[in-house]
Amino acid sequence: MQIHSSLDAYTGSNAIVTMGTFDGVHPGHRALLERVKHLASAEGAESVAVTFWPHPRIVLNQDVQKLRLLTTLEEKINIISELGIDHLVVLPFDESVYTLSAEEFIRQILVEKIRMKHLVIGYNHRFGKGGSTLEDNIRYAGKYGFELSQFRHIDIDGHYPSSTKIRNLLMEGNIPQANFLLGYSYTISGQVTGGMKLGRKLAYPTANLIISEKAKLVPPDGVYACRVKVLGKIFGGMVNIGIRPTVNNQMDNRSIEVHILDFHDDIYSEEVSLQFLTKTREEMKFPGLDELREQLKRDESQIRSILNNYTLTQ
Repeated sequence: MQIHSSLDAYTGSNAIVTMGTFDGVHPGHRALLERVKHLASAEGAESVAVTFWPHPRIVLNQDVQKLRLLTTLEEKINIISELGIDHLVVLPFDESVYTLSAEEFIRQILVEKIRMKHLVIGYNHRFGKGGSTLEDNIRYAGKYGFELSQFRHIDIDGHYPSSTKIRNLLMEGNIPQANFLLGYSYTISGQVTGGMKLGRKLAYPTANLIISEKAKLVPPDGVYACRVKVLGKIFGGMVNIGIRPTVNNQMDNRSIEVHILDFHDDIYSEEVSLQFLTKTREEMKFPGLDELREQLKRDESQIRSILNNYTLTQ
């Protein structure tokens, strides 16, 4: 897949195009992208996905404090690249884009710059300043000489995947159902940084993760069973997200800590990815370190049992 960071970098033609934020790249998004790829193959054309960065809500200041992303730009690119799309255009979402009407966007960007011959839109996708209806898009297709298809939503055992629904499930701590609708385990990645080093005293050393993308959704406080990807390998892990109330008096100092099972290497400053499987309990405050140590032993036993039901592969 060729990745284009601007329209000036794109040189393709005869394009079958779809577009969207594709946050999470869930099964609905992937089915849409597969449809574009299939049409391109059948018509001897090139498949093109157009996405936007930063997220439009950030630029337009629409409830930015509440916005939580399922995928960073890098994660989104990695997932889409695995689908075999020919081109991914990452369109900077700035004033030159968000002030365009739907018709201007189609004419100036999709037709004149990307040289689109066929546009495939999702069942509820609206774009351009003020939004566009399906009737509007049909009219533009006739005016500018491209084909138009609307892709209907997909059903997964009676559920319709949506980025909003998946975000809500994650924020509720319902990791298995969120993963079911995502089609993969929800993942966060970060760089290991120095911490309080109390884990060593408890016989459960932890890696403390710093997430660079501030809008990335972090599951709610609690303890989780995870797969951990580090140094190119997959391990089991027990993750604590929260304020560590037993040892920390700074109540606004939220942290992400992972104890990697059966792992003893020094990974300071390394990149670590956490693939969330399930939440096992809420974060708790204990009378002292001895009680915390005993709970960690119970956590380990429970999480090892959970991990027995999962394969520790990518």
